[in-house]
Order: sequence, then structure tokens, then C-alpha cells
Amino acid sequence: MRRTTLLFTCLLCLIASSSAQRVGVVLSGGGATAMAHIGVLKALEENGIPIDYITGSSMGALVGGLYAAGFSPWEIDSLFRTEQFRIMADGGIEPAYTYFFKQEAPDASLINLRFDLDTLLQTSLPTNLRSPVLLDFEQMRTFAPATAAAGGQMDSLFVPFRCVASDITAQQARVFRTGDLAQAIRASMSYPFYFKPIRVDGHLMMDGGLYNNFPSDVMYEDFFPDIIIGSNVSSNSPPPSEDDLLSQLRAMVQEPTNFSVICENGVIIEPRTATSLFDFSDPTVAINDGYRYAMERMPEIKAQVRRLVSRSELEVRRKAFRASFPPLEFGDLRIHGTNRSQTRYVQAVLAPKALPLSAMQLKSGYFRLYADKNIALLYPKTTYVRERGTYDLDLYVKPEKDLQVRFGGLLSSRPVNTGMVALRLHLFGRSSAHVDAVSYFGKFYASGQIRLRADLSTRLPLYLEPLFTLQRWDYFRSFTTFFDEVKPSFVVHRETWGGANAGVGLGNKGMLRFDAKLLETEDEYYQTDRFTGADTADVTRFTAFTTGLLLERSSLNRKQHPSIGNRFSVSLRYMGGDERTEPGSTYSGEGTLFKDHHEWLSVKASLDQYLLPRGVVRFGYLLEGMYSTMPMFQNYTATIIQAPAFQPTPESFTYFIQEFRAPKYLAGGLRTIVAVARERFDLRLEGYVFQPYEPIVRGEDDQAITATAFNERYYIGSGSLVYQSPIGPVWFNLSYFDGLSQPWAWSLNFGYIIFNQKAQE
Repeated sequence: MRRTTLLFTCLLCLIASSSAQRVGVVLSGGGATAMAHIGVLKALEENGIPIDYITGSSMGALVGGLYAAGFSPWEIDSLFRTEQFRIMADGGIEPAYTYFFKQEAPDASLINLRFDLDTLLQTSLPTNLRSPVLLDFEQMRTFAPATAAAGGQMDSLFVPFRCVASDITAQQARVFRTGDLAQAIRASMSYPFYFKPIRVDGHLMMDGGLYNNFPSDVMYEDFFPDIIIGSNVSSNSPPPSEDDLLSQLRAMVQEPTNFSVICENGVIIEPRTATSLFDFSDPTVAINDGYRYAMERMPEIKAQVRRLVSRSELEVRRKAFRASFPPLEFGDLRIHGTNRSQTRYVQAVLAPKALPLSAMQLKSGYFRLYADKNIALLYPKTTYVRERGTYDLDLYVKPEKDLQVRFGGLLSSRPVNTGMVALRLHLFGRSSAHVDAVSYFGKFYASGQIRLRADLSTRLPLYLEPLFTLQRWDYFRSFTTFFDEVKPSFVVHRETWGGANAGVGLGNKGMLRFDAKLLETEDEYYQTDRFTGADTADVTRFTAFTTGLLLERSSLNRKQHPSIGNRFSVSLRYMGGDERTEPGSTYSGEGTLFKDHHEWLSVKASLDQYLLPRGVVRFGYLLEGMYSTMPMFQNYTATIIQAPAFQPTPESFTYFIQEFRAPKYLAGGLRTIVAVARERFDLRLEGYVFQPYEPIVRGEDDQAITATAFNERYYIGSGSLVYQSPIGPVWFNLSYFDGLSQPWAWSLNFGYIIFNQKAQE
């Protein structure tokens, strides 16, 4: 039956070819290479070739859908060159809408696995490499007015349009002729393992290229054009290989496509471009290649197309069509996929203001909701209500799975290797809560923390977070490699504390946090590095109460080695407690038990700023100031352990450097970053100066005394080559720490140097 229909269609095309009245354009899939279609459309319009119908698959559906919605090829070109489009392709969120309030203290996790407790802890592997949240919102915002103007009929768009998706529930191709244009295009471009598939009418839809990557047959059957112009940047995959898993999966799910127009009165343009499948970073190459290949075939196209349409005529039609767009304003909001309590929370976050809402008013709440740890996915769908003049928004919410397991840590050539395992239990109801249990284990650092965070459904964003932490740092006199024997420790710092944090959101980037904690630290140390196994360590215990305020604003793009954004923080802290010091055998003073009570205030300000967010070469700077009234403890080493530390690089956190600790200091530095290979590789050159005011020095009998103000300053230099792998950073570092007997140190690392929150943070 299908073959008979195609033969009949071809016969009609041949009979009508003499008049050459109607032209259909078919756009193939092909990932980023399909940006060449934009150049093809440019060439056609420049030469007056009419486009009366358009069909597409996958990325061809996106380009064709934009054209059918009334965008000119030059406007589509501009859209694909925006920073917003690049962020969408990378699965990110625009920096202005990244919600810092929901970003908890970072951890060293590299791998995340999610489980459902009601399926006997059956794990679900990730089904997509890129988050589609920004793509889905912007497609809704872009295509909803055109869908409304056309009344949901794709024949009534600026140009009649069809796109193809792969219905993997029914295991057949699905042609979209009516309905929501954004949903149809999103279904067609859900490339396996890249973007998560969506459901349409209860059926799971994936990339149209799986079953029909060049819908010329759809063009014939639906529109019967006189002339077909195809733009094809794809081909059938080669046979699967026994050593290539992806080729085997592709062969199982992808059907061969007929990349031809079948009838004689048609032209297929086949642009060849150096752009790779997922490289959306620079559309120029693919668009120019599409234009060039189309111009090469233009004499042949003009020989068949007798009816020409001027660009001015097209612009008049486009303007008239877009003038019929109803304003995108939401008069009703319906939540799907959540229970009653969860729905109340979603509505409170999404639309704290009364309806109706404009798209831009909705956007902030939309991405604040997505930032919530209990939300796995959002998908918006609009319906225009002509009687009311506004749109209904159906928001499909997928709550996060019950249990999340995170693995990470640090693998280093230095003896600071650390493993990390964390469990998170999601609790989602009238509030959004979760329980975290985070553990680190290694010779250098070990820790266990349990915390409960509850985000309340209040008009002002507010969270409460009780938590309890045990942790230990084991510092040693060693700059050796992984294979060398590590010398004995000279400082072991233990910390036990419990308390609560409470935070209030200030816009998208700011937060004010209050904390109150009870803590006990225990420090074991020697007064000299020339100690033996027969020596006993000094032990200082400090039991205290601390409370503080932190005002913080951040837009940094990474939790370690950032290259874009800034972070500004100001903190005020009170500390009060009792010291108990038991001198060891290396203490030169009187060896009796010492007790004292200490109270002090601290104020700290920091600005971490990166400049030139685009381009190969970037610059940044760090400014930091600390003022503390911290008193002296019983001896020099006990005092210096309690003193605030300047640690501007990840490597500096793994050293106990006395020269960079002081109650009062000013510090700062400059960074130069050379970002290459789509920002996967960074060459970082950093230099810092540390200026203590009245530095703490060792006096007689190992007492802590202050030296003359500004009489010493110290320097840190760092050079790193960082590769941002899909799992985590891999970097080689060469560092210089002033004031040490062995100031130069190198390391090769994989993972993160990140610790649990300290009591004084």
C-alpha cells in the first residue's frame, strides 16, 4: 500500500512538474552538522526560491520548526550564535538563573547513582548526558505563540510543517501534524543518551532519526509538492563492530533511511562540514558550508523552479503572521506528577505571585524549582485559551528518586589520597527536605557528617539545617611522591561539632546564613620537627560555642578550578570556650596542665572575581581580609593551629603552613587562565601575596608572641594544567610556598580537594 501511494505521488509530481508551482524542503537530522540547513535556507531565500512546505527530523525539525514559526534564516542564524543556545546545547542554565540558595556546600563527589526504595534498591543509570531543562523552557517560550496563532494546526503556521519522532513504545515513526509545536520538535530531537526522551499521549518519544532521518516520504504523502529540495547532512550508520558498543546499540534501534527524494523533479543538497556531531560551539563553519553547497546547486534548482518570491514579500508575510501571536501570559497553572503536598510546595516556589504571569516572571521561579534537590526533571506544555486570552501551563514534574549514592574523593601522586561516599535520602512533601550522610576516609583527611536540610514553602526562601560532624586532618612534614615513605605526623587536628544552619535567599545569587554550634577540637602536635618515637605530643583541647552570620553571593561556574563568575562573602563570628593543654616532651616550658577561657570576634571579607567570560585568555583576582581578636593559647603551635589560614589554591589546603596563618591579615593574588579545547583544558597561572599584621611568632619557652606589624610577607605561586573530564578534573600542578625549607612541590591529581564544613565556617 505504501509503495502504491509513493508511485502515485511520483506520477502526480511528474504531471505537475511543468508548472512548478509548489516547493517543499526536507531537512535531515545530524546533530550539530544540521546547522548547515540554516545556510541552505539562506541561499534559497536570497535567490527567491519559495518554501511552501517544510519537513524535518531531529535537528532538522528544530531548524524547520523555527522557519515554520515565522523566523527568517538570518534570525535563526542569530539564535544559534547566542550564548543562550550554547548553554542549552551543553545542558546548562543561564548564569543569571542559577539559584545559589539551593547550592549546598560542595563535596568531592564524582559519580552519582539514584535508587528507588520501592523497587528493591534497583538502580537507574542516567538516560541523558545533557539536562534539557533550559531547552524545554525556551522552546516552550519560543513556539507557544506560533502554536496559538495556528490554532494547533501545523498546516496554519507561516509555512505548513511536519516533523517526525520515533515512538519507541509502539516501535514506529510518529508524524506530528497537529498539537503543540514545541512538544513535537522536542520529541523529534531527543537524541538517545544526549537528551532525555519525553512522553506524548502516554508514548515515549525519541529522536526521529532512529526511524526516519530524512522525511521526504512525509513531504510527498502530506503535501504533494511540485519540487522537492532536500538538505541532507546524514547517512546510514556503518555495520556494527564487535568492539564498538555504541555501533551495536545504534544497529539495534536505528532503521535504515532512504536519503532520496524518489521523484525526478527534486534536488538533494548534501553539505559536508568539519563540524562534529555534538559540537555546537561555533555555528559559523556548518552554516557557511550549507550556504556554499546550496549555491553550488542553485543553477540546477533555478532551472526547475519558475516561481520566485522576493525577500521583501516574505518579510511582509512574516510580519503579518507574527503580528497574530497572542502575548505569552499564563492564566492557569496545573501541576502533574506530584501528590497534593508536593503540589503545594511546587506552586509556592514556581508562582509566588498571583496569576497571570508573564514568561519572564515565570522563568525565575521555574529555574529555582529545578534547582531543588528533590526535583529530577521539569517539562512545560502550554495551551492557549482564546476566550480568556491567556495560556494554561501544564507542568510535568518528576520528583527525584528516593535514594542517591555519591562516590568521589581525590587520587593524587602526593600522599593525600582520600575516598568519599555519601548517601542522600529525599523527603518531599509540604517542604523539600533531604538527609545526607557524607564520609571521607584517608590518611590525610577523614570525616563523617550527617545533616538534615529542610527548604520551607515560605514566601521568603528559607532553609533549616541541623548537622553533626566528626573530622580529622593529619598533617606531616612531607613533599614526597606517592611511592615514597611518609614521615611521621607533626600536627593532627580533630574536630567534633554539632549545631544548625539557617539560610535566607537574597535574589538568585545571594544568601544570608546564620549558624550556632557547640564544638570540641583536639590537637596533637610537637614543638619541633626533630622529634623521635620516644617523644610524647602536646595535646590541646578546646571546648567552645560559636555563632556567626555569613552574607554570600556567588556565580562561579565550578566547585573547584572555576574560570567564570565571582564570589563575594562577608562573615562575622563569635567564639567562646575553654582551653585545656597537656604539654608533651618537646615543650620547653613548664610541663604542667594549663587551662584558660578564651573569647573573640572575627570579621572576614573575600572577593573572588573572574573577568572576560568568553575567549581563550581570561583573568581573575582574589582579595581577602581577616580581622580577629583571637587571644594567644598556651603555646605557639596551639595558637597557630587555631589561627585563620590563607588557602587560595586547592593544593594549599593539604599543607599546614605556619607562615600563612594569622589572626589579622590582608591577602590577594592574580590569575591568568588560558582556556582551550571547548573549555575542557585550562592552563592556570596564579600568584598570591600574604601580608600578616603583627604575625604570631615563637617566643621563649615556645610561647606565642606578636612580631612587629608588617615586618614579613609571604608568597604563593601555582601553575596547573587542568582537564575537565566528564567525571571530574584531572590536573598537574607545580606550586611554590614561600617560607618552607622545600618550597617547590608538584602533584598529579584526579578528583576534588574538598572537605566537610568546619565549625568556624
